[in-house]
Amino acid sequence: MADADADKGSSVFRKCSACHKVDGTDGVGPHLNGVVGRDVASVGGFGYSGALNSLEGNWTAEALFGFLGSPKGYAPGTTMGFAGLKKPADRANVIAYLQSIN
Repeated sequence: MADADADKGSSVFRKCSACHKVDGTDGVGPHLNGVVGRDVASVGGFGYSGALNSLEGNWTAEALFGFLGSPKGYAPGTTMGFAGLKKPADRANVIAYLQSIN
């Protein structure tokens, strides 16, 4: 994470932007501005899957790193259809981007 680049993360985030927005509005998925440090499944009015509702804690950089690597592996039963970001650098960069817009 120390070498993460928010600008590169902005480019990688395009893969996420089909479902997630960073302007405070929800799409197919919940908005992601403010996600770093936010309680899991806590965007009011968004219908989370049971898998995410059952997770406790908040979206730390470490938790996001695990989830972004394999959403279905991290939260079995999640309805998020995205397979994940396999490259650790891509995950770190996206997290840096999300932190920059927190």
